Amino acid sequence: METLSNLLNFNLLLAALAVFPSGIIQGYAGFGGALVAVPFLAIIFDPVTGFAIILFVVLFGQGSHFLNATKRADWVEVGPVAGASAITMTIGIIFLVPSDPEIIRKCMGVIILCITSLMASGWNYAGRRGIVSRLFTGGLSGAITGGFGVPGFPLQVLYFHSSTSTIEMKRLNVLAALACGLVVAIAGLTFQKIYTQEMLIRAFIIAPTFIVGAKSGVIIFQLAPADWFKKITYLILFITAVMLLVL
Repeated sequence: METLSNLLNFNLLLAALAVFPSGIIQGYAGFGGALVAVPFLAIIFDPVTGFAIILFVVLFGQGSHFLNATKRADWVEVGPVAGASAITMTIGIIFLVPSDPEIIRKCMGVIILCITSLMASGWNYAGRRGIVSRLFTGGLSGAITGGFGVPGFPLQVLYFHSSTSTIEMKRLNVLAALACGLVVAIAGLTFQKIYTQEMLIRAFIIAPTFIVGAKSGVIIFQLAPADWFKKITYLILFITAVMLLVL
């Protein structure tokens, strides 16, 4: 009880509020929730702690969706992406953990600006789709995620969405790849002894807010035009990136 009372403070309230819009985005689009939440949590806590918390929250909050996706996804498409991502992400985490938090925050801001600009531009991958492109996509996104604590999964999303698969299969592939990435990242941080009892308690307290946001996102998906929602998402990402650079 003493530990719990020490954790229930203003920062935890801010963190819970910060993950609500990220949950909406995750529920609406099937991805992007962690990318939105990480900058806020990095400011409230520190980059590694914020990264570690949101990974656990997203995995816990979307567990049933991830399980369904892993059963139905096209693993010929997902497997090489997830495998390459796992390798580079694991290596990246080794360098992330001991890095200077201030430097990581600035790098986070720059990378989020770059990723958001790429998504907002409407760019789609139009090159050859084979083992090389899958390994490159997974390797690059994994390196960004592990090395800088910035979820690079939107790069995988751009790749999967440029395929000729059905809309449902694209979504399943995205969720399956994201699930693999979350498990690998959590395992890597656990091996580095980042997770503590206090951090897990914080994650469990924050998770319900994310889950409510995700359920709200599913409802909004049925009502709101995609273009309108994308613009709001990009605006939030740009603002959070600037916050990381100036604060």
